[in-house]
This record gives sequence, structure tokens and C-alpha cells, in this order.
Amino acid sequence: MATYRTCKSLFTGIAIAASLLLTVGCSHSMPTDEQVQKGAAAKEASTGDQASSATPTNDGKMAMGAEAKGVNTNHDVFHSRSLEVPAGTPVPGLSVEVEEDSVRGWNLYVGTANFTFEPSKVNGESLPTEGYAHLYINDQPAQRIYGTWTHLPELPPGTDKLRVTLMANGHETITTQGQPIEESVTVEVYDPNAATN
Repeated sequence: MATYRTCKSLFTGIAIAASLLLTVGCSHSMPTDEQVQKGAAAKEASTGDQASSATPTNDGKMAMGAEAKGVNTNHDVFHSRSLEVPAGTPVPGLSVEVEEDSVRGWNLYVGTANFTFEPSKVNGESLPTEGYAHLYINDQPAQRIYGTWTHLPELPPGTDKLRVTLMANGHETITTQGQPIEESVTVEVYDPNAATN
């Protein structure tokens, strides 16, 4: 009976410690109300108060990711800052290609010059020559990219624009001469419903 109580107490303590570590170690600071309002105002000003991302886009396609489910991810608030490449620092270069996977989905290649993917340093010090990338599909945030090759299991049927933007570890968009360092590629995805309509 004493062994059971000792084990139960030990497991309870471990569970509490694990919860605490996950809560503290995996969370980032939430934006203040002022930051959220500024981000929303900036987005409204830049988009001309377009419809919510949970609605169909202008080309009739649906928004992707958490935004499509009506979840506020604060993406614009966390990524509205930029980091300019300073004079004298080699400007990062970017090339993007996409190939259909032989089994399912698509393989996205993101080649870089003067830039290193550093997934272990995300949320750390920001440098204009290292970090990660963001993938946008039809101008909707889709996912982070931490390396040269990324598999995309699905893309929406029709014409899809894939845009990749370089990001610093502190989640700033890396810019040169005030412009984001990004590349786009367009992919035609077979739509079985288009042939029957």
C-alpha cells in the first residue's frame, strides 16, 4: 500500500511539473490590447477592409489554416515588424520551386543564399542572415518552413500562388530597401469538378 501511495505521489508530481514546463516553456507572450488594435488597424488600412479570411476569397477559393476556421492566430500582430538588412551585409537571396510528389501532394524547394535556416534559434536573437520562412498559399498564411525541402500534402484545386517570405528568429520579416525578401511560384492543381461543370 505504501508503494502505491509513493508511486501515485511521484506520478502526480511529475504530471504537474510537465504541465508547468509545457505552459511556461512553449508559450510566447501574448500581445497587449494596444498591439492587437494597432495590428488590426494596419491590416484594415492595407487591405481596404476586405472580408474575413473565413470567407471565400475574390477568386472563389476558401481561406486556409486556422483563419479558415475563424480562429484568430494574431499572425499579423506577431509578424508586422520588419528587420532591414544593414548596409555592408550580404543580402539574402531566395529561389522557390514546386514539384508534384510521385505519391501524393507537392514538394516545395526553398533555396537560399546568404541565409541559413536555424529552427533551433527561433524566438531568439534576430539576425538578417538566419531564421526561417513563411509559406503563404493564395495570400493566406499556411505554415512555417525550417529547411530547404517541405512536403505539402494538399493544395486547393485550381491556380494556386505559393509565396515564401524570409523571417528572422524574432519573427520579423527580413527586408531590403524596405521590401520583403520573398519569392512566388504558381501551381496548377487538377480540379476534378471543373471538368464536370
